[in-house]
Amino acid sequence: MIEYLLTAFFVAQPVPVASAAPGAAPAPREEKPRLRDPVEITSKRVRGSRDQAIFSGDVVVKQRTMDLRCDEMTASYTGPREVTRVECAGNMRLVDEGRTAQGERAVLDVPSGRLVVTGSPEARDPTTALRGSEVRLLMGARGMEYEVDDAVVTLEAAPLRTPRKGGGKEGGAQRFPAEITARRVVGSSTQAVFTGDVVVKHRTLDLRCDKMITYFSATREVSRAECVGHVRAQDGARQARGERAELNVPTGVLWLTGNPEARDATTHLRGSEVRMTIGDANFEVKDAVVTVESAPSVPKGKGAGKGPPGKSPDNSQSGSTRQP
Repeated sequence: MIEYLLTAFFVAQPVPVASAAPGAAPAPREEKPRLRDPVEITSKRVRGSRDQAIFSGDVVVKQRTMDLRCDEMTASYTGPREVTRVECAGNMRLVDEGRTAQGERAVLDVPSGRLVVTGSPEARDPTTALRGSEVRLLMGARGMEYEVDDAVVTLEAAPLRTPRKGGGKEGGAQRFPAEITARRVVGSSTQAVFTGDVVVKHRTLDLRCDKMITYFSATREVSRAECVGHVRAQDGARQARGERAELNVPTGVLWLTGNPEARDATTHLRGSEVRMTIGDANFEVKDAVVTVESAPSVPKGKGAGKGPPGKSPDNSQSGSTRQP
């Protein structure tokens, strides 16, 4: 009986009927008032006052497609008894279609559908996993729209295109998730914007910059990423840096511009554009200036080979491409 009364208390709020214009026919009397989006709350115990109710013990909140559960919840409402704000504490778990979230505390603004989760918060959908100090989700949106502070984000990457050995068609698709950390991220169904100390770990690549935008395919997989500001990339023994970079995820190709430089154990390259492919030992450089480490000179004296000592070669070259 208590659960039934609580449900009726928060649900039976009619949408106001617009007043008829002068001369217009009155609305039919048999038309019943429509209800707002109902907020149904059940719990083991509740105590209430004029403007709020406190629920404790196995609290369950249901609104539209959302199922929210916690140990204790405070519901604030207006004069007409409509719920406007829900605060949860203790073992908060949420399910909304394909999305889930959890944490120790959560605040839901009912009119806007904005949920703020704190206390080791986590959230995920089929292609995205989020962790941080605070996770903010927009409930009811198509796809997961989110903001995360001190974010650690794991994104499903578009499959890698791998050519078959000996040429021919591409081989089977391989998937490698990308883990991204940043001070803040704002995401939607089409892209995510990362700002502040951005670090990307994808396959053997470690990519860092000040700001990054990732773009999603129709299936919510990362297909492309753009980096701006102090870009640094490392892939095995190779390093590169510049002011801007673009990563094509399916091909694994990274382009750096803005005074780009690249190096490996024996070679330093500069140019107008540096191109490197994840897992490949080569660089491609446009308008290149290449400095190559020369072999050491053979010392004079015992054990030295015959013939005159050769001059040390000039170690600077200019060209368009260098492939170590």
